[in-house]
Amino acid sequence: MAASCLAAHAGEAISLSSLEDVEGALNRGAVVSVAVDLPACAPAGTTTAPGAARGGLRINAYRVAPDGTLSFSDEHATVDASGQPIWQFIRYQVKPDQTVAFSTDLFALPSFTRLAPRISYACAINRGIAFFAERR
Repeated sequence: MAASCLAAHAGEAISLSSLEDVEGALNRGAVVSVAVDLPACAPAGTTTAPGAARGGLRINAYRVAPDGTLSFSDEHATVDASGQPIWQFIRYQVKPDQTVAFSTDLFALPSFTRLAPRISYACAINRGIAFFAERR
């Protein structure tokens, strides 16, 4: 019974295949989700190891720069493999050429001491990063 009630309220996901589609959906107030597949992205900056993580989030806030780059981020507390608390900042920059710069920074809690160099990947829309809007 509960499952059928949830299904009745769930919206159909619509794939957004360009920066223009993503920005348009956000500007209309749509709920936009991001699916991340770092193994499909290329290491960037000082990062040399291929990505291994997959995940996702809903865009809660965003900014469009004068050059057309759409930026949004996520931050959260978690624990590392040894059980120590850490704070993770993740930044996404979707560029007009449809590429997406992904970076993450990890800090120890409560001191906010950096734990490692920035981890960066170069992705693209529908190549490592996919966007979806919920149809209501």
